[in-house]
Amino acid sequence: MFEFEYTDTNYEQLVHAMGAALKVPMLNDHLLFPEAIGAGTLRHVHVPNGLHAYLIDCTWHQDWHIHSSSTAEEFYTLRFDELTVPNSLTISISDEKLREKNTSKAFAYLTSSHYNWSYEGTEGCTWKGVNIVFSKKWLAQYFDVARVDEVLSSYVSLKAESINIEPLDARYRRWMKTICQVEESNPLRKTILQNRMMLLIERFFNSLFEKMSNPAYRLPLTHDDIARVMHIERLLTKNILQTPPSIQQLAKIAAISESKLKKDFKTMYSFPIYEYFQKARMHAAQDKLLTGKFSVKEVAMELGYSNLSNFTIAFKKEFGILPSQLLTPKKLSD
Repeated sequence: MFEFEYTDTNYEQLVHAMGAALKVPMLNDHLLFPEAIGAGTLRHVHVPNGLHAYLIDCTWHQDWHIHSSSTAEEFYTLRFDELTVPNSLTISISDEKLREKNTSKAFAYLTSSHYNWSYEGTEGCTWKGVNIVFSKKWLAQYFDVARVDEVLSSYVSLKAESINIEPLDARYRRWMKTICQVEESNPLRKTILQNRMMLLIERFFNSLFEKMSNPAYRLPLTHDDIARVMHIERLLTKNILQTPPSIQQLAKIAAISESKLKKDFKTMYSFPIYEYFQKARMHAAQDKLLTGKFSVKEVAMELGYSNLSNFTIAFKKEFGILPSQLLTPKKLSD
């Protein structure tokens, strides 16, 4: 079993310590896992506003245990993780444990440096994650100080119960993908990284503040319910260029009734299934337009809109602006 324990709240030090433990060279705060341990990478990123993160994308070739010991210093880690578990995985926060078998998990949750934290998994597990560390002082620069204190205290006391509090949806995964794939040579790399990290943090905490304002809040779904709905969400957004399956087909895949699927999906993702799918399509269209590489007509056609005005209406309904307002003058004329 590969075991790694750390206490550093500085993720640059963490990644270099992992490199030393694995006896592999580092290149620009970036390491490749040796074949005997796993296939993939671990790297540190630092952006101008003081945020540090480590990015991991690894398939483990042996059993593994990553453990963070508690410290007297107060720091928080916001974890955006996608885990595929062919055998078993145990998530530990302090003395509480959540055990998973033969499943996929994709969630965002918060941990405190005041508590031990660990993942312990078996060979074959995959872990893709963006883990961002910050202090309470840093967070208070962007949110109301009193509210930050109240919510952090309430949230971290939930420990392992809170793990399912924020499922990763298509928008979260899109921002994570950008963070992980932006090229080192891109002159706007640090700006892009900072922007996407702030989007992740702001969305997580805005959702958290809303939910935690109700002290009795708990996601009213079982672990099995959550796993089923997350599977359906991934299936629904896997290829937004295709016509989505019917509710009947999705319910059959989930092995639950149509009414339960619709109810549980809205509980998890706040929108009915097809409204959620349409929002995911519009956000994907927005991303394409923002690259400056595609015209409105090209994006509309790729999404299956034969009528350009229908696409324009749908886009404006979602964002309040016309898609052409995102384009450069050159692309407007294409």
